[in-house]
Amino acid sequence: MKNLESVKKLKNLDLNNKNEKKTILIFLGSLTGGGAERVAVNLSKYLSGTGEYDVTVATLSGTDRDFYVLDGNVKRVAMNLEGETSGWGKFTANIRRVVQFRKLLKVNKPDLVISFMTRYSVIALLSRIFLNIKIIVSERNYPPLRENHGMWEFIRKYVYKFAEIHVVQTQRIAEWIREVTKSDNVIVIPNSIEWPIPAQAPYINPENFLGEKENLILAAGSFKPQKGFDMLIEAARNFLRDGERWKLVILGDDKGESDKVTQNIKDLIANYGLEEHVILPGRAGNINDWYMRAEIFVLSSRFEGFPNVLLEAMASGCATVSFDCNTGPSELITHLENGILVPVCDTEALAYHINELKKNDELRSSLAKNAVTVRERFSESIIMNRWKKTINEVLEL
Repeated sequence: MKNLESVKKLKNLDLNNKNEKKTILIFLGSLTGGGAERVAVNLSKYLSGTGEYDVTVATLSGTDRDFYVLDGNVKRVAMNLEGETSGWGKFTANIRRVVQFRKLLKVNKPDLVISFMTRYSVIALLSRIFLNIKIIVSERNYPPLRENHGMWEFIRKYVYKFAEIHVVQTQRIAEWIREVTKSDNVIVIPNSIEWPIPAQAPYINPENFLGEKENLILAAGSFKPQKGFDMLIEAARNFLRDGERWKLVILGDDKGESDKVTQNIKDLIANYGLEEHVILPGRAGNINDWYMRAEIFVLSSRFEGFPNVLLEAMASGCATVSFDCNTGPSELITHLENGILVPVCDTEALAYHINELKKNDELRSSLAKNAVTVRERFSESIIMNRWKKTINEVLEL
């Protein structure tokens, strides 16, 4: 009888171990208002909500720059190790970041780390040496066009191949990862659309900036050179005219690291005499209210990974015009069917197509009607299930 009881206990122990939640640590720079940050927050919420995983989000920065709010069931670790240094100080600071992240891994003992973007993926891969922790690396932009310190790019070539798997947003990014880093284990999972789009602070009412009869051309994104708002303002000289009731609104961050870019945009607006036509309200947490108010949405980026704002605008029924940049817009837009693709950095073509949309109500309506199908194509249930399947496959390796 004692032996039988012992067998039962062992079986129960084995069953409990199988039912034990897997621990996942998502690692990135911060929770500021970027696309990678949004994906990380949404992924952490989804994984935690399944009840199958204990999820922690770790950021190199502190919490002072947070824009996104984590789900209540997701743990947060803010390492407070962000901040630029130069010369020898930069080298020692990066060594310290690797050491501190390795300590975090030893304390938390996650089964899996999901790291976003080059710098943080390199740190994660170096930190887990000789530790029994699996890593999924996820680049969130088109790597050859995204500026990184040369050190990170050099190390990336040699350490990326040691990740269990790479998750990228488009086939072109996947091809680049395979060619440059010699990593064969690359899969494509695009971004998802959460519908309806949730709102959070800060709330900015469109009606505080627009008259009832004024028409809105909307752009949105972080104020960085990548987003090409300087080219959008250049194009605006040819699609915004005195006497018309059309306004261009650019939503985005106007603080901190983007100060110089913001000032450059403001200078361009003044130099071109567009102060009455272009509005910069700041960053809006209720961006869906702006999508619903807009007649036209414009993406003027020099490069992307898979632009969330374009996906959201289409899901909201905006007629969209986008530079056909690397990568993402061509995965979302079929030219003249559900949006308009313009040769990248061609400001004259951008202005021409916006003018065509302004005067063609029928075309705007047709593009907007067809655009909303992205809600199904890139729904959270479809995309997040692909993430979950990939994660479980890695955990079983």
